[in-house]
Amino acid sequence: MNVLSKSIWVGVVILGLVGCSDSPNGETAVAHSYQQIAAPVGQVTLGTIPLKAVVAGAVVPDQKAQIASRLMGYIKDFDVKVGQKVQAGDLLFSIDSNDVNSQILQAQSAYQQALAALEDAKLDYDRFSKLYKEDSVSKQQFDKVSLQYKVAKENLVSARSGFNQARSQLNYANVKAPFDGIVVEKLAVAGALAAPGNPVLVLENLTSLSVRTQVSEDLFAVLRNGDEAEVRIDGQPQPIMATIYTLVSAADPRSRTHTVKLSLPSVVNVNSGTFARVGFKRGERQTMMVPKSAIVNRSGIEGVFVVKDGTAYFHMVRLGESIGNRIEIKAGVNLGDQIVIDNNQSILNGDKIIAVSKTDDIKGAA
Repeated sequence: MNVLSKSIWVGVVILGLVGCSDSPNGETAVAHSYQQIAAPVGQVTLGTIPLKAVVAGAVVPDQKAQIASRLMGYIKDFDVKVGQKVQAGDLLFSIDSNDVNSQILQAQSAYQQALAALEDAKLDYDRFSKLYKEDSVSKQQFDKVSLQYKVAKENLVSARSGFNQARSQLNYANVKAPFDGIVVEKLAVAGALAAPGNPVLVLENLTSLSVRTQVSEDLFAVLRNGDEAEVRIDGQPQPIMATIYTLVSAADPRSRTHTVKLSLPSVVNVNSGTFARVGFKRGERQTMMVPKSAIVNRSGIEGVFVVKDGTAYFHMVRLGESIGNRIEIKAGVNLGDQIVIDNNQSILNGDKIIAVSKTDDIKGAA
């Protein structure tokens, strides 16, 4: 290599060294003027987080009914649709009453015949009673007529009962809502044959909802009526506190789990059948916690500013669970570290921190 080539190479190396910076990131040096920022400072402290056993559940209505007809007959009209709200007493559907009307006519005819038979039996009884007193008929003849009169009275009572029952069946031709609710399912169509015990539609009251879940035997043993649990429901942005009101002591023979029901607040707007996760408290654990306002996000990295000798240093942290306005720190700081707990969005690594109370007027100073 000649002298000229060596000179050029040395010059390139020198220029490269001049262009490099002291930045740990290896970036081109940029002059940074450190700020003095007034900000509240607090310690990383211990906090308590409840230990939870989380189980799957579902939202269920407290009132649910499968509506069936008490009459055998064809469904004539449907007066409601799926999703429709109804009030107690509203007409849901009606049954063709032709068969019922025929039964009423038959029962009425039987009643009239029994009434006529009783009138004849009474005339015979009155006549034979007079003759028996005059010794014109034997006791055996009088007893026979008396028995016929008694049977006629009993037949009239039976016929009257049958007539009244037949007429009452006509009321069942119009099926009405037993409570306020929403029609959630139709199990038959107009023209189909309805029979007692065969559901025609399903009605639910969604103003009073619960969460139903199955829990293991060891968890069931520590639960009590009135205990609260955290419920997370699909579609709800925040967890909901629910209260246990039913603990079924009999375990399912297959899964060996117990049914638990929790009442939801009436303000919750959710559909029945929605998936839920129920967190039952099972003790507590201690962990490092800081105010949520202490967390800053820099380019997708979450961290806090630790203050040492009045200088702020950014520490990347690993976050855990949140409790109210505080959040768990799993790694990245030590217990007792002094950190900036608010007014930290404009702070840069190396800035000088003037510690103030959080209630003070906080302003940045150049």
